[in-house]
Amino acid sequence: MRILFVCTGNTCRSPMAEALFNASCGVKHFALSAGIAAFDGATASENAVLAMEERGIDLSSHRSRPLTPELLNGVDRVYCMTSRHARAIAAAYPDLKTPIYVLEPAIPDPYGGSLEDYRLTADALSAAVEEIISEL
Repeated sequence: MRILFVCTGNTCRSPMAEALFNASCGVKHFALSAGIAAFDGATASENAVLAMEERGIDLSSHRSRPLTPELLNGVDRVYCMTSRHARAIAAAYPDLKTPIYVLEPAIPDPYGGSLEDYRLTADALSAAVEEIISEL
């Protein structure tokens, strides 16, 4: 199964979720990430890299990507960080057949926050990823 995690800029939450998911699933399932307002090729935020490094996951090679119809149509499920992201996708792609889910609870954006903010985000994403994996 191919999963797509979506946030705003694809430099914090969704790449962290992608990395956590892929580190937990091995080869059985695979995740990608994108942002609804992402610039193509931006690095992950410094604190996202550090928070993942503390968990033994290397996020330093991540490069952001904008959400595209090809990405959406190439996955089995889409997981959004907030309902705002899900609404934006539904509005932009009204004919999309891929199911869209919102992580519960919603994952607040740590962008510009402290390393501790990113650690808390990583904790919340880890719990959400474990839930997703248990449902697959």
